[in-house]
Amino acid sequence: MEFVDAHAHFWDLGANEDWYPGLKDFFPEVYSDYLPDDHRADAAKAGVDVTAVVHVSATSAPRAYLAETSWLDGLHRADPARPAGIIGGLDPRRFPGALEQDLDAQAAAPAFRGVRMLTGVDPAAEATARALRLLAARGLVFDQIIRPAEADAFVPLLAGAPDLAVVAEHTGWPERDEPFADWRAGMAKLAALPNVHCKISGLGMALRTTAVADLRPYVESCLDLFGVGRCFFASNFPVDGVGGTYADLLGAYQEITAGLSEPERRALFSANARARYRLAG
Repeated sequence: MEFVDAHAHFWDLGANEDWYPGLKDFFPEVYSDYLPDDHRADAAKAGVDVTAVVHVSATSAPRAYLAETSWLDGLHRADPARPAGIIGGLDPRRFPGALEQDLDAQAAAPAFRGVRMLTGVDPAAEATARALRLLAARGLVFDQIIRPAEADAFVPLLAGAPDLAVVAEHTGWPERDEPFADWRAGMAKLAALPNVHCKISGLGMALRTTAVADLRPYVESCLDLFGVGRCFFASNFPVDGVGGTYADLLGAYQEITAGLSEPERRALFSANARARYRLAG
């Protein structure tokens, strides 16, 4: 099966440890180097043909996303598939002019496709709205963790940017003790916005399991709410490794979608992500 892995992380902690001060605290289980060859080995064990990887920034040091994007550009030049697309970072609180500078610096990398904002995001702030206008004007993707409890705050912001490509990542990051109905209600509010796509990822991280029975309700609800045309799968490796192996995760995705048509499965595993992130195919 062809798989466009729409969310993965590479890090070389020996060289770039200072980019990720929060990683050891939040995910000590995966606090070790993870590089393209490690991802390639995981995919081989899973028996899938990973033809492209989208790298999403996980830097937590101030503006470390600039150095990370430059480093990833070097990886892309050595192996155009890993990463084939780069989702960098942005702090919307930067003063006018600085946001443009940060985006332009990252856009020097040909694989740069958009940003995730890990700090400084206030959906009600004009600074955030301004940052989203800059992304839309540049044809860049806003790739963001939006938890269901945050949906009411984010919906007016995203509705005010109808031309912006939005990817709600990590399946809304459900909490293990969160009522399922509350999670689904929040995701339904995001799904009502036609410019929002759903990245089915992060479930191994959030639920600490890759068991089919546990993942199925979330995956099937996303397909029901957003439709196959606005969903795609991703591994979130190595972080989803806290819930199981890459092979476990991809096996669960395949089992859950076994009843879909071949074109629908192709859309979920490769075509939709390739289109959303403008990856060559």
